[in-house]
Amino acid sequence: MIIRAFILLFVAVSTASALSEENVSQTLDGAPGGRLIVDVDFGTIDVSAGADDKISVVAYRKIDSDKDAQEKEYLSSAPVMVNKDGNTVTVRARRQNKDKNLNWSGRCRMDARYTIRVPKTFNSELRTGGGTIMVAEITGTVSADTSGGKLKFTHLKGPTGATTSGGSIELSGCEGPLKVDTSGGRIEAIDGSGSLEAHTSGGAIVVRNFSGDTKVETSGGRLSFENINGKIFGRSSGGSISAKLKSPVPGDVNLETSAGSIDVLVPPDAGLDVEAEASSGRVTSELPFIGTRTDRDSMKGKINGGGKSLVLRSGAGSISIKPASAEVAVR
Repeated sequence: MIIRAFILLFVAVSTASALSEENVSQTLDGAPGGRLIVDVDFGTIDVSAGADDKISVVAYRKIDSDKDAQEKEYLSSAPVMVNKDGNTVTVRARRQNKDKNLNWSGRCRMDARYTIRVPKTFNSELRTGGGTIMVAEITGTVSADTSGGKLKFTHLKGPTGATTSGGSIELSGCEGPLKVDTSGGRIEAIDGSGSLEAHTSGGAIVVRNFSGDTKVETSGGRLSFENINGKIFGRSSGGSISAKLKSPVPGDVNLETSAGSIDVLVPPDAGLDVEAEASSGRVTSELPFIGTRTDRDSMKGKINGGGKSLVLRSGAGSISIKPASAEVAVR
């Protein structure tokens, strides 16, 4: 069954400009465990849990350009369609006939927002050609993709996979296997659990208060870890790395940077098997160490009798290991 939502199309034309707006509002019956699919040309997607098992869709689109006729043509060729099939709801607004190129030369501004409320247990597949994607307070599988925009996830429970071609990523209080990727932007994961894989082609990555194994990589930016209850793997092609380890150290730690310093704060009584090497820099430890050193640029041995593995490698920068009581902030 296809439900075409009530659409109000308002066009205001003056001698110099045109403005076309489209508003859609629809409320549907739903049930926990269903699926939401959103596939739109552009605009922000905002999905969160509602107060009941209803599914509400509110969409707003605006095109403001110098070409009134072309605005109308675009909106008519890609109307906002709401489709409900069983317990799957699809919201789609994409041009089907892309063979005909629309020339938006001159002034043109496009803006859209899709605000959707679903039952608390629901799966989501979200895609926008350009815009922010936000998902909050939902249990279920989430996949999200934007060709350019921010990703923000809050208190999700379940597998989450998300990519953006250019924008920051925020994960707050999310639980489950988490895998995120941005072609350029900062990634921050705070107060979560499960497992985390994060990659950015250019930006910092900060992980704090996360319970689970963590694997992060940046092609150009700093890495920061604090209070991670699991294994830690971090690699930067061009940035410093800082880490403050839990007591007792819960898992092996491997930190690598091609250009930057590595600073690790370790519980004073932690037992570690250490292997550290700085190709162009010094390696220092303020904790009791038994093993071998090669000049000042490498060390291999045990701290407090050994234990979890601590592997540190810097291509161009110093490496320091200090007790967690030291006054060194995790950046």
